[in-house]
Amino acid sequence: MHSTQHGPKRHTGAKRITLALAAISMGLFLAASASAAETAAIKDGGDLRAALTGEPDVLDPATSSIYTGAQVYEGIFSKLIDMDATGKFVPDLATKWTQTNPTTWTFNLVPNASFQNGEKFTSADVKYTFERILNPKTASGYAGLYSQIESIDATDPTVAVFHLKSPFGPFLTNLATNGEIVNQKAIESGDPARNPVGTGPFAFVEWVQGDHITLKKNPTYFKAGLPHLDSVTFKFLPVDQSRIDSLSAGELDWADAVPLQQVPTLKTDPRFTYVTSPVAGIPDFLALNTKKPPFDNAKVRQAIALAINRSDIRDVAYLGTGELGLEEVPTGSSWYDPSGVFGATPDIAKAKQLLADAGFPKGLTIEYLGLSQYPELLKTGQVVRDELKQIGIDMTIKAVDVSVWYDAFVAGNFQITSAYQERTIDPDNFYSLVIKSGGPINTTGYSNPAVDALIEKAAASANDAERKDLYKQIRTTTSSDAPLVFTHYETLNYLMNKNVAGSTITPTLSLHIENLGFTK
Repeated sequence: MHSTQHGPKRHTGAKRITLALAAISMGLFLAASASAAETAAIKDGGDLRAALTGEPDVLDPATSSIYTGAQVYEGIFSKLIDMDATGKFVPDLATKWTQTNPTTWTFNLVPNASFQNGEKFTSADVKYTFERILNPKTASGYAGLYSQIESIDATDPTVAVFHLKSPFGPFLTNLATNGEIVNQKAIESGDPARNPVGTGPFAFVEWVQGDHITLKKNPTYFKAGLPHLDSVTFKFLPVDQSRIDSLSAGELDWADAVPLQQVPTLKTDPRFTYVTSPVAGIPDFLALNTKKPPFDNAKVRQAIALAINRSDIRDVAYLGTGELGLEEVPTGSSWYDPSGVFGATPDIAKAKQLLADAGFPKGLTIEYLGLSQYPELLKTGQVVRDELKQIGIDMTIKAVDVSVWYDAFVAGNFQITSAYQERTIDPDNFYSLVIKSGGPINTTGYSNPAVDALIEKAAASANDAERKDLYKQIRTTTSSDAPLVFTHYETLNYLMNKNVAGSTITPTLSLHIENLGFTK
């Protein structure tokens, strides 16, 4: 469901990433320009009340698997490098980074950062962070993003040197997306899941289960003049009319989503500021449990892929917003290539034949696990249910709370459900985590050694053309095997009162709350 990027000139890796993000840069340019004008008017101080679509699972960056967790903890932690709204790699805890050879990266670190427990930030924290992610005992969903790390040299407190097993194309992208730096003392002497400690702009205050999380300004934050706000309270609220009413009444200042049926009117409503991006978003998909009948049969999975109509899903579930979902990246990405994707258009006759060939000539009954708090995903299930009737499949919908859904999803206790993988910029962010055998977010149980080899080869390459061809092969095979079926590419929308400024949508989907503030 979760989870999946900066600076000076580099060797081929930087060139590749720059090309991969060119379209994103284009789509976000206007938002970035507007933000620059707004930032000049931001005043320091104030308490921001923000609405999130759900409650985090945990606030430990290494183990959180829900996007709402990242929305909160990214304000508490810092990364070595980050990505701005134009898709450019920018410094965070690293002042500069250099690729000294194809498998060695050197990061020079800021001298003035400290953790919110008083511990000074050094290269030892960098080493500990990634060794912890890679430690199987941590059970991190992001271990696959860093599996190419051989070792980290932290002999100089102000320099961290990464030694990789092989060239690794997505390395910087991954650091900027999921590379929050933690402190060993804070992790081992406290509760990282419920009491996070980072070097970021805000410090954790409290978590009231089922209601809100509050953060306060970090007075020792290493970036001068930031953050602007004194505090941020994240309230867990459904995406319905109550959000708009709360914004209008001044009970909320900012929201991470609005009811889609209201987007056409709200984006021009003079009471609010509306922010979106056509190319930075989230791929949604149907997950089919390949370890349980009937989806242990590839022909049944293929029948599902051929029976769904993505246009109906976009029009009904997403009210015409976003894009038809065919793969893990949007059409604006240079990685996008729909050629060879199985089931790109519906074919009911072929779907019926596949179902009969699989031993179900009279159809079958399946159960869809639905998410009550995510109306678009639940509505997707309803559209799919109606369309599967055409091929003789009776799909019942069991709607549950997000925590119940998540436990069942990660444990493989489902037949079919809707899910998403946020922060997918480089294709490896998706395939190494969700598709690769034993991947940390491979909840479908899919395993194909040939695909695994292609995923590893693509990650180990720094050549754009070679990687694009490899991902085309991966998509061709996996879309035919159909452990999951992409349904939609979901674009994001933020809504805030007119006196709130500094909010933009970046490729990493970080809220960057250090830049938010009030203009009056």
